[in-house]
Amino acid sequence: MRFPLRVKLILAICLPLLAVYLTVVILDYRRSKQAALAQMENYLTEVTAQEAGVLDEELSSIAQVARSTGQFLQTFAHRESMELERLARANLAAEEKIFGFGIALEAPAAGGAAKPPAPYVCRTADGQGLRSMDITSVSFDYTRSDWYLLPKLLRHPAWTDPYFDEGIGRILMCSYSVPLLRDEEFAGVIVADVSLEHIRRQVRKTHYPGEYRVIISSTGTFIYHPEESFVLAESIFSLAEWHRLPALADLGRVMIAGRQGVLRLPDYQTGRPKWYAFAGVPAAGWSLAVVIPEEEVMAPVRGWLRLQLYSLLAGLGVILIVVMLVSNWITRPLERLAAAVRTVAQGDLDVQVKGIRSRDEIGQLAATFNQMVIDLKANIEATIRETKARQVIERELQVARQIQTSLLPLERPPFPNRPEFSLDAENEPALVMAGDFYDFWLLDDQHLAVVIADVSGKGVPAAMFMAVTRTTLRNFATPSRSPREVLDTANRLIAADNKEMMFVTIFCGHYHIPTGELVFANAGHNPPYLVRQNGRIESLGPSTGPILGVFPEAEYEDAHAVLKPGDLLLLYTDGVTEAQNPDHQYLGEAGLIALLQRLRPESVTTICRAIVEDVNAYRHGEGQDDVTLVALRRSADTIPPT
Repeated sequence: MRFPLRVKLILAICLPLLAVYLTVVILDYRRSKQAALAQMENYLTEVTAQEAGVLDEELSSIAQVARSTGQFLQTFAHRESMELERLARANLAAEEKIFGFGIALEAPAAGGAAKPPAPYVCRTADGQGLRSMDITSVSFDYTRSDWYLLPKLLRHPAWTDPYFDEGIGRILMCSYSVPLLRDEEFAGVIVADVSLEHIRRQVRKTHYPGEYRVIISSTGTFIYHPEESFVLAESIFSLAEWHRLPALADLGRVMIAGRQGVLRLPDYQTGRPKWYAFAGVPAAGWSLAVVIPEEEVMAPVRGWLRLQLYSLLAGLGVILIVVMLVSNWITRPLERLAAAVRTVAQGDLDVQVKGIRSRDEIGQLAATFNQMVIDLKANIEATIRETKARQVIERELQVARQIQTSLLPLERPPFPNRPEFSLDAENEPALVMAGDFYDFWLLDDQHLAVVIADVSGKGVPAAMFMAVTRTTLRNFATPSRSPREVLDTANRLIAADNKEMMFVTIFCGHYHIPTGELVFANAGHNPPYLVRQNGRIESLGPSTGPILGVFPEAEYEDAHAVLKPGDLLLLYTDGVTEAQNPDHQYLGEAGLIALLQRLRPESVTTICRAIVEDVNAYRHGEGQDDVTLVALRRSADTIPPT
């Protein structure tokens, strides 16, 4: 059965919307619930980790003050009460989180001497001042207190469990004690006290209704709980046993183990689900938990869903009416557009849509379609012209590359009638035209000229500069001229007319075939490597002169090396060592040396080809720079001249 377009439009819009709205009503609550719970879980995780981290950082800073004082006293033996009290006051002034600070020295084991001083300084009740006392004056024996016994017996710093200090501070506190050791002997204790009221103030801030915090010690005892009667009197395990909640006991074991996580457990009083996020406080071995009732998290979600349901139903009704009215108005101009599209599909690019004068989207679509047909016709014509022009340029570049390649030595293998040495080279351009080049030719029957160069830049300009440089070197290289003289002459000639300030790095060498002596000059090029027959690799560096073509008055020097039978000389351009992998790491000279060590026994042809392949594999085939190599090996059976 055929339906008109307007009927299809109404059905296509309204039926899917109705299905979607009905699905949304059914599923949105579940998605919103999951999103709210996920948001709450993320909130709990972040808040718990942040607050536990802040608390751990505070306790760690307090512990660091005590340890630093201990290190100071171990180095400088202060035993005067006034000096020790000044030190304690200084620590309280420097660290406001410390409630009290004391230094108790160990009494002599025998001899009847008086007890050494044990000054203690703590904050006053209003927190605005300090008060001092000597711990030896209290009625109880402080040497039996945990804060004194633990570091004495363990011989390392330790946090005590929270306790109410009746004799000195008269508040709920916990202490961090550091043993004072001199010559491996126990000499006393440095103690830093932190008020539990200070910790309570840190964890009372809440975001959700019904949210609260809990801090337990390493044994599960409550250090902080909104029910104050639980503090130091109950533990998470006693609550779990009293209310028969093994899951709560499991939570306690996980918390005292110092782990971090989020769990959903029933409340020990009401049985309603609550979310517990916990994180360790490693500095003191405590654990912090943030607790939120699930019903408080879900209350805004339920209200939002009711409002959304009403909005969806109202919107569906309005959309249905609007679609019915607009469908007739839309379909008429669309029929004209459809006819024009069919005409374009048949290849007629002269068609235009007429009779649509509205300025709305349909009118814009018609105008855009008309302009599209005009632009399409123009683009097709321009593409045809550009393709023809590009093909001409590509053919010219291919011819230029062939000409450039013809300038390089073509015979393979080079000099087959000279068994005294083996020689080969590779040149792989980054673009169609290369800026690198190499050359070698016999100056006479006993001398071989070897050249490798790297022109600044890439492409056609570099290739043209390369051709000029190669021709200049060829014209002036003779047996009577050393490499230094050749480079001096070429540099003056090229620099004189080098208005574009292009430059080239060159290694030019004259190899004496009977003796293996190499006389060379290096104009800023990468130092070649000399691979000895015994595997040792030497660098023929540094440069003997600056880059060529920029400074007319530049001077170059000759250097010397000797290739012994079986030795290999490798010339290369920076496209080898500066090859980058996808992680932007260079192959580098170390990478090239590793390749030479692996390829040393191979022929010069294999060495050049293998290095090019390894460089391409290292840079994943990306043509980052020209790669050029020349390998010269003195034959192992060469007989030294007598």
